[in-house]
Amino acid sequence: MSQEIDHDNAERLAALLNILAAAVEDDEDAVPIDTLDGYMTALICGPADASPLQAMDALFGEDWPAVLEEREAVDEFMEVLHERWNEIAEALDPEALMENADALRLSPLITEFDEATRASLLSQGVLTADQLDELPAPGVMWAEGFMQAVDDFEESWYAHDAEGEAGQMLDSLLMAIAAVAMPAGEQREAYINEAYEPEDEVDQDVLVDDALYAAQDLRLFWLQPPAGAQLNS
Repeated sequence: MSQEIDHDNAERLAALLNILAAAVEDDEDAVPIDTLDGYMTALICGPADASPLQAMDALFGEDWPAVLEEREAVDEFMEVLHERWNEIAEALDPEALMENADALRLSPLITEFDEATRASLLSQGVLTADQLDELPAPGVMWAEGFMQAVDDFEESWYAHDAEGEAGQMLDSLLMAIAAVAMPAGEQREAYINEAYEPEDEVDQDVLVDDALYAAQDLRLFWLQPPAGAQLNS
């Protein structure tokens, strides 16, 4: 059973992130809550001790508190950020994961642009029709955040021999997450053909669910690597 999201806290976090987004230079992309959530999830799943501040510094630069200080909002932001961090950590509690390996406990913060939201964005002039067509599919920004964290800490993430059992297992789990962000095309189809049975109906929702299971498995992987796993020297 998935962990419940504190929606009020998530909305507060999104609102405060919008303050940071408004301060982004015109030639830079704002970081959405999905990406931050995916990044923090990877840090919690990963092999090294980490904190939500590492995610903020990596995604927003070390000067990000200055923007919130102008609004006297740093303390509030730290409160909601840590609450979301603890929420993810609770969902990825190893004991709970091992008790029921088939349960999907992780509930990511994923923005879904349903028809009502798209119509509202268009009517308000926030986005043009062409921009609406370019909006990412659900889960893409979360998966991109997760994989960015893996890349940022690649030395610890890729410590196992790539040809060994642990290295191959790690690659398979990470591929399940990266697949969420694959655009339609040959690479995505090749992955689906290899990872799923021919009769399986695989859409974006299926890929997202399997990515969340992979994240849960990664949490346990780093606590209990396969027997005989070798680290790169």
